[in-house]
Amino acid sequence: MTSLTDVYEHGVGAVASRRRRYFGLALFGVGAVMVVAGIVLATTGVGEQFGLAVYEARELAGVLAGLGVPAAFLGSFALLPSSRRTQAAAVIGGSLAVFGVVLFREAYPYQWVGAAGSTDFTLPVVVVYFLGAITTVWCLFLAAANVKRRNDPGGTVKMEVTEEGTTRILEVSGSVPGFGGVGLFGTNPEGEVETQTNVDEENVLYDRGDQNGTAASDGGAAAQSVDGDATVETLPDEVVEAVNTRGQPDQYCGNCEHFKYVRVNGNIRPGCTLHKEVMDDMEPCDDWAANN
Repeated sequence: MTSLTDVYEHGVGAVASRRRRYFGLALFGVGAVMVVAGIVLATTGVGEQFGLAVYEARELAGVLAGLGVPAAFLGSFALLPSSRRTQAAAVIGGSLAVFGVVLFREAYPYQWVGAAGSTDFTLPVVVVYFLGAITTVWCLFLAAANVKRRNDPGGTVKMEVTEEGTTRILEVSGSVPGFGGVGLFGTNPEGEVETQTNVDEENVLYDRGDQNGTAASDGGAAAQSVDGDATVETLPDEVVEAVNTRGQPDQYCGNCEHFKYVRVNGNIRPGCTLHKEVMDDMEPCDDWAANN
């Protein structure tokens, strides 16, 4: 099986490429600087030092801030893994926000709020920009929620291990209610719903297995709390029995010495170094060899 060293050295499971990370950081930095510059122009007299009148300075401030906000959001979004549909939605939202800025330049100041004797386009421009910005923010939220969901999926933890000795059963079920699995409204929910933070200890079951046969274990796993701290449930001393020998492990491609993750078109796929091909499943072949 691929070691952790190979995973990190060869970029297996990397969230984003180095070029994408640099692009996201640069875009976020530029957007943040533009927003700050817009705020300074709109609230101070710096524009006069560059020969800008009041309305010209405010127009430039609106353009800088209007472009900086979606740029900062898209820069943050570029650093997170997401589906192509979410990426397309984020680009559409950013483009809609840019279109709102273009409309702002056409309408300000003679067709803006407070101008007399002309059609007021303030509301349509604000609505267009708001739709673009809120779409980009929502895509950023979905990407962050997916990262949290992958790292802490919740649900029932169950693992089966074939050993000679004892049967150990550990069941931990429930997850924190919230949108996208991120626990939006807190980490200590109220009510009778069992979660990872208020699960009853009586649901952790221990059973002594057959001493002469092969036993299965539905436990030996750790229940991870919502704040990231791992809590490991252990078995009582009177239940734990020493296992002197262990049988042959189950044969599947994941524990074969020829197994290795490979990158295909930017995606991580399981591959076989013996047959030099990308695998569609993990069923072992006749050339399976234990990875010791």
